[in-house]
Amino acid sequence: MQKPLNELLVNQGRMVSQSVAVNSSPANRSFAEKLSYRLEPLFSSLNTTRNLCLLIFLFTVIVSLCYRPFSQIVGGDSAIYDYIAQSILRGQLPYRDIADIKFPGSVYLNALAMWGGELIGIRDIYALRLFQIVELGLLSVFTFLVVELYLQSRAAALIAALIPLLNDHYIGWAIIGTQPKLPMMMFGMLSVLFIAKDKPFWAGFSSMLACLCWQPGLLFTGTAGLICSGYLLKWRDLRAVKVIAGALIPLAVMLGYFYAKGAFDDFWAWTMQYNYSVFGPDANRGIGRGFRHLWRVLVRIFGADVFLVPLAVSGMVLYLHQRVQARIKRTGEDSSRSLLPPVLTGWQDALLLPPLVYLLFSIVNLQGGPDLIPFFPFVAIFAGWFVVCVIRFVAARMKAFSPKCQSWAYGLIIASLLSVVAFRAVRYRIGGETLQDQLRKFQPVAEILAPDDKIYVHGTVELLVLLKRPNLNPYIFLDWGADEFAASRKAGGFAAIIDEMEAAKPKIVSLTRMVKIKHRAELEDWVATHYDKLDGVDRPIYIRR
Repeated sequence: MQKPLNELLVNQGRMVSQSVAVNSSPANRSFAEKLSYRLEPLFSSLNTTRNLCLLIFLFTVIVSLCYRPFSQIVGGDSAIYDYIAQSILRGQLPYRDIADIKFPGSVYLNALAMWGGELIGIRDIYALRLFQIVELGLLSVFTFLVVELYLQSRAAALIAALIPLLNDHYIGWAIIGTQPKLPMMMFGMLSVLFIAKDKPFWAGFSSMLACLCWQPGLLFTGTAGLICSGYLLKWRDLRAVKVIAGALIPLAVMLGYFYAKGAFDDFWAWTMQYNYSVFGPDANRGIGRGFRHLWRVLVRIFGADVFLVPLAVSGMVLYLHQRVQARIKRTGEDSSRSLLPPVLTGWQDALLLPPLVYLLFSIVNLQGGPDLIPFFPFVAIFAGWFVVCVIRFVAARMKAFSPKCQSWAYGLIIASLLSVVAFRAVRYRIGGETLQDQLRKFQPVAEILAPDDKIYVHGTVELLVLLKRPNLNPYIFLDWGADEFAASRKAGGFAAIIDEMEAAKPKIVSLTRMVKIKHRAELEDWVATHYDKLDGVDRPIYIRR
């Protein structure tokens, strides 16, 4: 293993004080010695893992708050999951009462956050955003701990914890509402940490929690299973069995819950059957187009920081090379006769498998920017590792590059990252509409609705969230063939769905995000026949004639 940089902050404090002491007059030297005496305990206390984790968490929270989480509008896919969390508190069930294709872990966590917020008088939207910020802070901490254990470099760990905070998109996705990929990565990185600590049961347990937030989180369960079973060749120590046992507990709880509630068929239809038979094939771009789409999204989201991506790829290649070299050195000639490639051995491989597997998934089915969230921690990890390797390479070949210079180089990079993150956070401004503007614009709708009036929304789910209203039926967003899939599960097809809606005569209707809806014409004809545009709002909202 590489030697950890455990004296980064201590060395900096010591070098400052010693430099003053050596170059000062005898009268001043006494002051410098006193300064050194006072500074070194401070830097030593900051350099403990526990204190650094606390500082990273607090810094992440403060940066997140600078991006105005309580003024960001409700909208997009996050509004859908905010609505599902609200619906859970109303006693509704995902899949049966709200059609959705992701596993329910994140929405139940945020429903819990909403419930807790209401107990202490915090509005549900604000409570879940606070909870998301806490999750973001924990993800930063887990990333730091993973790097410190796997790469044995505190400098790389600090760099990896800071790099994601450079990106306003990354922070924005976390603070504007429910984002299933965020808790998926939080639990996923926790499972990678448990693998390094040789806690297979908890690695399996937390990896399944990642999967229950979003299905691709299953890659962390696969990683834990492969590592703890020696790539399926080592079962006698029962570590792989412990992984399976840990993973089965949360999975059994979820399946048993929906079965007991009578919603298992709906759960299976929308999360499994629809994904594999409709959404997956329709969204598959092929390898060539998938690579091009992935790169375009990376360039758009990372912007000027896109250079971090090739740095991360280089760092991953270096780590892979070091894993191969370590295995060859450890096993000698026997490695050439192994059934497995030399790199596929040891718990350290758990740092390589998740990003590689998710890369394959992304080539096949990457929809947009938020799908990059699982990449951010690994881009940060391997970009940080590449920087550390370069500094060590230079230090090994330059006699003038002393350990103190090496510490200063790390300190300069970390200080620069801190400065850039803080600068971008402080100068951030909301360019358009705020949440408060949104609430004012929806006020005319709230005023004309009686408590028993029904409302149907497709796409404009923020209307349901801000008014705290249930939708007329489960179909809040039916893109990528979901409308035809819903029709296939209904006697009479899509016409029967519209007939049921007409029979209910909702007072307010809003249709948006209709580009990929195959039955768009039927919905729009129904609205045109029975509804007029509502005056006083700038959204496509209609009122019953």
